[in-house]
Parts: sequence; C-alpha cells; structure tokens
Amino acid sequence: MTKKDNKQKPVQKKTTDIKQPNFFEKKLDYIKNNKLKISLVIWYAFCWSWVLFTDTLDLAGNPTQGFIIATIVLIFNVIISTYIILRAFKFVGYLFDTRSKLTASVFAWPVFSLADFLVAWIPAFIWIGPQGRADSVLPLSTPTLAAINTPFGFSSRIIGFFGLAGLIWLTIYFLINKDLRKLAIWPIAVLGAISLVGWYAWKDTSGSKFNATVVSEKLDDRVSTVTENNTELVVFPEYGLDEIDDNNFSERIDPSETNKKIFFLGSTQINPNDKVGHLNRLLYGDTQNGITIEQDKYRLIPGGEDLPYLVRTGLRATNQKSTLDYFSYAKGTLKGQSQLEPFETQNNTLVGAAVCSSIISPSDYREFADTGATVFTNSASLTIFKGSPLFAWQQKSLAKFMAVANSRYFLQSANSARAFILDNNGKTVAQTSDKKTLTENIQNNSDKTMFTKFGDFFVFFGLIIILLITFKKSNLWKKFDNFIRKT
Repeated sequence: MTKKDNKQKPVQKKTTDIKQPNFFEKKLDYIKNNKLKISLVIWYAFCWSWVLFTDTLDLAGNPTQGFIIATIVLIFNVIISTYIILRAFKFVGYLFDTRSKLTASVFAWPVFSLADFLVAWIPAFIWIGPQGRADSVLPLSTPTLAAINTPFGFSSRIIGFFGLAGLIWLTIYFLINKDLRKLAIWPIAVLGAISLVGWYAWKDTSGSKFNATVVSEKLDDRVSTVTENNTELVVFPEYGLDEIDDNNFSERIDPSETNKKIFFLGSTQINPNDKVGHLNRLLYGDTQNGITIEQDKYRLIPGGEDLPYLVRTGLRATNQKSTLDYFSYAKGTLKGQSQLEPFETQNNTLVGAAVCSSIISPSDYREFADTGATVFTNSASLTIFKGSPLFAWQQKSLAKFMAVANSRYFLQSANSARAFILDNNGKTVAQTSDKKTLTENIQNNSDKTMFTKFGDFFVFFGLIIILLITFKKSNLWKKFDNFIRKT
C-alpha cells in the first residue's frame, strides 16, 4: 500500500477584474474634489473676459499679437486671484481647527478682506508700467460689486469696500463647509444689521441744492453747444474739451442768458514737445472767467494707458519695437505729479472731479470726500472697451460704491458709454447712452461716513492677524527673543 500524499494542491483563487475609471469618470471625480478651485477659476475668468475684446488687441495693426498678450494677462490674473483666495480658505480652515468658532469667525472676516484686497492689488502691481502707481488696484472681480447693487451695499459706509467683500467670502466659506453651514446665517445677519445702520445714519444730505448737467457723446460726434440757463455745473467727458481754451470755450458752452455764470469741467489732451506720450489735463472754469484751474490726470489704467514693464520687456525681447513705439505714441499717457484736488464752484459746492481711471480706486474718491468734496464727478472715455456690457456693469458698480460708501451724489459724463447721475444712496436719477445732455437737481453733502474717515481698516486688521498667527506658529517670537538675549 502506497502512502498518499497529504499535500493539497494549491487552490486557485478566482480573480475579479477591478474596473478602472475611464477618462470621464476621472474628470468627474476631479470636479467633485475641486469644486471651490474650479468655481473660482470660472468666476475670475468671467470677470476678466472683457480684456479679450478691447481695442488694445490691435497693437501696431496686429490683432493676433494683441490677442495673445490679452490671453496671457487673463490667464495670469485668474491664476493669481484663484491662488490667493484658496490660500485664504486654507488659512481660515486652520483658524477653525485651532480656535473656537466665535474667535475663528471674528479673525476670518478681516483675513478674507485682506485676501480680496490682494486679489485687486497684486495684478495691478504686476502689470505696473513706467507711469503706474504702487497703490493702484484693479477691483473688478470682487463680490463687493454685486453686493453694492443690493441693500447690503449700505454696510460699505461702515466697513468699507474690502470689509464688505470679506464678510461675503466668510459667508461662502460657511456655505461650502457642511459642518459649518448652519453658521452662514450669522454673517448675513451681521451684514444686514450694519447695512441698516449705514443706511439710516447717512441716508440724508446736509448741503444746498443745485442743477447740474452731464454730457453723453462720442469723440467724433459731439452734442451741440450747451446753452441751458437752468444749470450751475456742466460736466464734459474725458477729452471733451480738446482744443478748447479761453478764446473758444463758447463752442462747448454758451448760455443764452447774458452774463450767466455756469461752471464747467472736462479734460483735454496735451502733447508735450519734450516727452513721448500725452498728458490728460482736467480743466475747470466758468463762462465768465474762462478756464481757471488745470490739473493733470493722476491715476492711469494698467495696460490701457500705460504699457506694463512685463509687456515692454517681452516686446523688446522679441524685437517688437514697432509695437512698443505705436503704443507709446498713440495710447501712452503721462501721469500727473500729484493727486487731483476738489474744485469749488458756488453755494459751498466742492466738486471732487476725476478722469476715468480713478473709478477703479476707492481710495481716490474717499480722499476727495475726506478733504471736503460735497459731490463727485467722473469724466470718462470708454471707447477702448468697445461697449462691453460686463465692463459697463463693473464700472457703474464702482461708481455706485463711491456714491454710497461716501454718501455723495455721483455724476458721470462719458464718451461711447453710459452717462449717469446717482444720488447719495446709489439710486440712478438719470442715465443715457445716447448723444444728449442730462440735467438734474443735485444735493451737496458734507457729512463724512466711517469709510470716508477711516478707509478700509479691515485690510490692516487682516494683515496684523496673519502676521501674529504666522509668527506664533513658527515660534519666531521665541527665536527673536533668544537672539536678543544672546546679543
């Protein structure tokens, strides 16, 4: 009898094929895991999409080259903006992981305000040119532009431009985090309460009334001579006083009533003999004395009026001197040496008048109001934007912020864009895109809101919070103290 082999043959296990996700499933998983990032990219790409349709694309007669530059600018701005906000969300997440919900919420508000400021400032700084200013901002993608068109906009009189944005970002942070979603009601409630106080405290004006006229026209199709007698101030568009001086200003304004004193303002292009480019000079005057004050435009739009250093470097590196020369001679604007100052008319009216690009800088009009301006004006020429509905909305929303946050009437005269009059609460009193003039009753206001007095203080709070927490987290205070002891 033979001994049976007790060794058993190995059992072969049935293997089941693991289904690998296909291309579309991978993309779907990526979208699910990166909803915030994708949403931010879409938002910022939309907000900056108008750069693809401006007339600066036709650089030196080469639309393709201009489109490439515009696309690079768009992508760059989207990447920077998305990165900043994502880092802010991550930092706020750290706050909620290490602190109580109340403390984290209080700290998160100014942190988001700082992040929104950086989204506006860093692209402006990166695209700065020889005539640029380090304090310029491009706040064209901030949620404040949407909020200012709602009753929540009145909160800007207290918490400012970026303080309002910070509270909106905090609300968004709560909504996208399931564990904190119930807390979203609190920033909304706070925003509502601050808005109510801001509206009630500065809803009325404190000064005299007068009639003012704004002009809506095109550079090559002007309105006829303004002959109205029932107005005290006429606001002409940017370049609306080209080739106008004391000898011929009656071509633009000539009241039918003899010796009627009407004030006017607008800008003209000046070409210096010793410099390349032109000055955009704001002119003020009246029908009795002619032009009495001249001030050069202080703030320029990066890219539109001042070619950035980065673009200049790229053009030189690729031997595109003709393009650089074209921009310098045809579009380049020379900056003024000092900030514009308010212009006094009569009946205690002090006009804070700016030219076009100051509309992107909340601090410019705030300084006007802080130094006594009782009404705001803007002389604009928006032909470069080719009637973009998106930019038109952004531009008017910024004007509405200036009006509401400082509680001042805002009058815009424009070439190839909307001319409008806003009251101190942001209501559109009159508006037109046609070739015509608008005359309305304007109210002066000398009262100063908290924003007018203190500016965007939430940005500074956010910077202090981040520095203190970063120093503490990295033990820099302890290292610094040890260094001092050793020395």
